[in-house]
Amino acid sequence: MKTPILQSTNGNVLICALCTIIIVSLVGANVLVNCARHYNITGKQLKAWKEAMYAAEAGGDAGFDEIRNRLVPGSSNYNTNAWSGDSWSGSGPWTKTFPPFGVANSLSTTVTIDKLTDNTGTIPSSTPFYRIRAVGTAKLFGLPHRVGLSDQFFAGGPNFVANSSTRGVGDTLLRKIDINFDHFKSTYGDGDGNNVGVGAALLGPPQVSRRIELVAVPKYYVFGGAMRLTTGFFGPGSAGIIDSYSSTHPNDPTPPTTGGGGSIPANTSSYWGPNPANTTYLADAHDGDVSVGSPTFTEGGPIWGDVTTNGGNVTHSPPYQISGTIDNNVPFTVPPLQVDSGFSGVAATSPSTTPTITAGSSATTIVVYSSDINNGTTVTIKNGQTDTGNILAYPVKYPTVKILVNGNIKGSIKLEAGVTAQIWFTGNIDVKANDLNNLNVDEGKTPSLPTDDPNPSRAGHLQFYGVSPAAGTTQKIDIAPPGNVFATFYAPSADMTVTGNPDIFSSIVARSFSGNGGGGGNTGFHYDKWLNNLNLGIVTDYQIASYVEDVR
Repeated sequence: MKTPILQSTNGNVLICALCTIIIVSLVGANVLVNCARHYNITGKQLKAWKEAMYAAEAGGDAGFDEIRNRLVPGSSNYNTNAWSGDSWSGSGPWTKTFPPFGVANSLSTTVTIDKLTDNTGTIPSSTPFYRIRAVGTAKLFGLPHRVGLSDQFFAGGPNFVANSSTRGVGDTLLRKIDINFDHFKSTYGDGDGNNVGVGAALLGPPQVSRRIELVAVPKYYVFGGAMRLTTGFFGPGSAGIIDSYSSTHPNDPTPPTTGGGGSIPANTSSYWGPNPANTTYLADAHDGDVSVGSPTFTEGGPIWGDVTTNGGNVTHSPPYQISGTIDNNVPFTVPPLQVDSGFSGVAATSPSTTPTITAGSSATTIVVYSSDINNGTTVTIKNGQTDTGNILAYPVKYPTVKILVNGNIKGSIKLEAGVTAQIWFTGNIDVKANDLNNLNVDEGKTPSLPTDDPNPSRAGHLQFYGVSPAAGTTQKIDIAPPGNVFATFYAPSADMTVTGNPDIFSSIVARSFSGNGGGGGNTGFHYDKWLNNLNLGIVTDYQIASYVEDVR
């Protein structure tokens, strides 16, 4: 009997297995290719989405820098004429498209700046608020049908139109990818609803755009410390002192006298100094802060407050006597001060022909002097309103007088009670302390005065503003004995020197300060903490008050 020979089937099984592997491999490769493609698409979209924001923020920064560069430091000076230059177009709003940048010039930004409309009249037109709108765009290179995960557009056609319900679906809508037209312009125009409609077709590849909006507001200077000096501090002599007080404190048993420029009362320590006899004032005595924008710092007498320098080596070790904190790494600058534009168009007179300035019922009286206030000349500033039983009869009980002195101040200025004076000068000040005779009184120490004065500080009622001279020229403020001074000084280009033993109740911004009285003097400098609330009306910079992304 023959045994049958079994035929081998191994070849068929191998072929089937090989076919299965091939099919699975093809499926896997197809899945891998699709995943890689969609991953690359998503990665490129995410990259473009982020880069569009970088471009928008770059445009916002450029617009903000443009606003800051056009500021002329002063109380109400702002140069808007220069907008016509530097490739900005328009007369407000102003627009500028910056050249492409980034890898392969794939990024671009367009900036529009316009003034904030104020219907209340509280924002001066000369120092306005500004809105900065920046559009950042990133290109998406590749064929349009490979850009988005969804190409399902509305039935009417592939173009964006002025209808938010017809702007596409899925990824195209979610990521704001513009294939043929800018969807934002087609729907919202310039963002305020103007010029809505389908614009010209995109000339290049698809793109992603993001938009931000900033609001820039003026930054007004206030006296935040005893002294802010840009080049150097040479403090009072060893017998001098820098400290602080508050003009809003209740009346002390023995109020200071008010005449002749003001004299310190017999019980001095009840008001001033680091260790007042009346402990009610102790908390206000240690804020005599000094800031120097250079390494140059010579202390002299003790400083009851904080000290900052830019590169100095001040420490708490002797010979320094500083009660507060010390930081030797605080750089800052103070821009030059220009003449307040409020003096424009005011006819000039001579101090000798107009020695008395009487403030009436209007809020501000403006006077321009054509020449120096010389030795032997006294300019008297008075409140012309009726004062009956300490109740002033006119609606404006504490008017302001603004004076521009086109020259030097060498004579006397007498400021009567119930009025505030802002004195601008283009030259120098060289006076005795009692030549600056401020008859106002800190209201916290004299409750009999009217209570509606917005400025309770005696020093805050007499304000000096040093208009910066031409580059390379330094102003001088020299104060000699006898007497004391109750006044503030904002003179960023002036070297201020106090000789002898006057006490200065003040806050200053200057180029430098020297109070050593020629070496070993006992000048005292007392900072009224309330002056931190005194808005000088000087716009020193702009700052961003609002930042939002327009996500439409």
